[in-house]
Amino acid sequence: MIDISNARFAFLDIETTGLSPWFGDRICQIAIVLTEGKRIKTTLDLILNPEHEISPAAFHINKLDEEKLSAAPRFEEVTKQIESLLNDTIIVCHNAQFDLQFLDNEYRKLGLTVEYPNLIDTLMLAREYFDLPSYTLSYLAEAFSISNKLHTSRAQADALAAKNIFFAMMDALKQNGKPLDDYIGIYNSPAWPQEGLYLPTELSEAINSGKRLFIKYMDKDGEISERWITPKEVIGLADYIYLRAFCHTREAERTFRLDRIIEVAVEVGKK
Repeated sequence: MIDISNARFAFLDIETTGLSPWFGDRICQIAIVLTEGKRIKTTLDLILNPEHEISPAAFHINKLDEEKLSAAPRFEEVTKQIESLLNDTIIVCHNAQFDLQFLDNEYRKLGLTVEYPNLIDTLMLAREYFDLPSYTLSYLAEAFSISNKLHTSRAQADALAAKNIFFAMMDALKQNGKPLDDYIGIYNSPAWPQEGLYLPTELSEAINSGKRLFIKYMDKDGEISERWITPKEVIGLADYIYLRAFCHTREAERTFRLDRIIEVAVEVGKK
C-alpha cells in the first residue's frame, strides 16, 4: 500500500502548438513539479522547439511566439532530463488523455514507447467523486480555494495548481477510507487510439454545454471576428479538426477550425 505522505509524485503539464498530434501539432512547453508527499523537491519548466507552427489559439493561451520557440531545444535533446523526473513516480496531470497523446507522439518519433505504471488524472478523479458544474483546472482551483495566479509560465502554474488540487481532493476523500492505490491507473502506449479526438477541458465543456457560445475567431488571413454560435458536432476533416455549428451572426451553418478559436465563453443562463 502506497503511503501518500512520502510517495514520489510528478505533477505534469504540457503546452502544445495546437489540439491534435495526428495533424502535426507538437509539444512546445513541458513543466514538472516533483514532490515527496506534499513537499516540493524540484521543478522543471522547459520551452521546446516544436518544429511546427504554433496556432492562433495556442499562442493566445501560452504567449509563446515563433522566435522564442525556434531558439529552444528540441524534445529529443531533453528526453533524458524529462525521464529522470518521471521515472519511479506517480504521474499526476489534469486531462491526461489530452497531454499524454502528445507525449506519446514525441516518443514515437524517436522510435520509443511510453509506459507509465502509476498515473492519476485529476480530471477523472474530480468527475468521479465531486459533483461540480465544471471540472476545468481554474474552476477546481476556485472550488478548493487554491490560488492559481502565479508569476510563472502557464505550464508551471498549471502543474502547481494540479498538485494543490490533487492533495485537496485527497484530503476531502479521506472519509472514503480508500488507499491511494485505488485511485491509480496505468498508461501503456498506445492505450488510447490515435483516432480519438481529445480536447482541452475548457473547450470540451463549452462545446458540450448545450448552450450558445460566444467566440473570437481568427481566419486564415489573421482577421478576427466575434460571433455567437450553437455547436453541432466536432469533426475531423482532411487538414484539421473543425467545429460544425450554427452561426447566429450569419444565420447559417458554418465550420470553424478549432485551433483558430482564440476565445470562447458559454452563454449564461440559457439553453
